[in-house]
Amino acid sequence: MRNYSLNKEMINNKTVSEAHRNRKPHSIHFTHSTYAKSAAFTLAEVLITLGIIGVVAAMTIPTLIANYQEKQTVSRLQKAYSTLKNAFELAKVEHGDYNTWSWNQVPVTNAQRVQYFWETYIFSNLKVTEKCFPIEDGCLDYDKYTMNGSVFANGAVNSAFMLSDGTAVYTWAGGNAYHPHIWIFADINGVSKPNTVGRDIFAMYFSPNDPGNKIGSLDDDGNFVDSGNEMKMGYGLSLYGEVGGVSVDDLLDPNFVVKSDVGANNKIGCSTESLGYVCAAAIKLNGWKIPDNYP
Repeated sequence: MRNYSLNKEMINNKTVSEAHRNRKPHSIHFTHSTYAKSAAFTLAEVLITLGIIGVVAAMTIPTLIANYQEKQTVSRLQKAYSTLKNAFELAKVEHGDYNTWSWNQVPVTNAQRVQYFWETYIFSNLKVTEKCFPIEDGCLDYDKYTMNGSVFANGAVNSAFMLSDGTAVYTWAGGNAYHPHIWIFADINGVSKPNTVGRDIFAMYFSPNDPGNKIGSLDDDGNFVDSGNEMKMGYGLSLYGEVGGVSVDDLLDPNFVVKSDVGANNKIGCSTESLGYVCAAAIKLNGWKIPDNYP
């Protein structure tokens, strides 16, 4: 009996010991509903998150869009300038120095004179899809505006042509013997709006005999006040040399005025208070970047 009791006790102890050794660690079991409750967002949290995302987007997206548009504008302007400048330089190789060209002696209308200039010297080096000499109904005759909102009349910008890349070029000639020059306004996105100088239209200028332009301002009576400085290489983005004698800040001044020896006072600063003809020159002078204080 005793042996039996001892054996039973040993067996029970062994059973308990093995059970103790084989026992799995205690674990906490979550039901699916418990986990779902701890992991889910409340409606308030979702709305707050969406609100934060909306605020950040409202703050950053306009800046991103503006930066993209600025880069696109500069890229298109550079391309238009390079395309035209290369054509002029090739024409110089073919026809000799600019000051030997006889286009300004052609005794015809302005539209005929500027047509003679482009067709004789330049068009062979450009891909042109449309020509308007002069501009007429249905031929690149949409409204164009200066930077201060005034309308360009087609009577002034009396000729135009379209490049194969969609750039519309408006042009006229100043054919006097003393200071012959060609005005060029490149609309870098063609007929698409806003069709405004300094936004998508940029002035360029060609005059091999340019005597320079006096820089100054206008007094209260509209009279020119000479500053003693001179702007070299025309009024806009020069196609025959580097614009000099001015700074970017000069060109962005709303009171920036130039006066040639044969011309009238021209308030052409890159400003919403002016015509904006020198905006392209300001961008190039700024290292082909839109200046921080660009209007």
